[in-house]
Amino acid sequence: MMMGIIHRLGRAYRQATPQQVAFRRSGLWGGSLVLVALLMVGCGPSTTAPSDPATSGGSGDGAAVSAVSPEASLAQHLAATGSTMYGAYWCPHCADQKAMFGEAIDLVPYVECAADGENAQPELCSAKNIQAYPTWEIDGQLYPGVKSLEDLAQLSGYPATP
Repeated sequence: MMMGIIHRLGRAYRQATPQQVAFRRSGLWGGSLVLVALLMVGCGPSTTAPSDPATSGGSGDGAAVSAVSPEASLAQHLAATGSTMYGAYWCPHCADQKAMFGEAIDLVPYVECAADGENAQPELCSAKNIQAYPTWEIDGQLYPGVKSLEDLAQLSGYPATP
């Protein structure tokens, strides 16, 4: 199958327009080809055999053990302590703050302050006197601006890891 793909690519290269040739010579073509190959390999069926409980120390029930990321752990702590991030969908600083949590951002309590945003609560933001985005409310205190995960951990009393 791979030889068929290579054969077709070679034929397409010989029939290319000058613009296509320039694109291929730019190096983007090779990078694109590598990306496609990696996607084909990465998206294929898994070839790993099920783990043997005798050698892996597992129970053999097939349940995967998922480790909680540090970002998810902090997000869960923020939620458990009643901390909240106030922001606006159009705010680039809010996007930066959310990006720090990665996939765990869905665990962070968030209030949309833009009236035209999804699930907007502008009245709450006004009542809390939110004047900048993002603003964190932690233990009843407001902290405007983007905060590092370390700062959020310290402000919220997140237990330090040994």
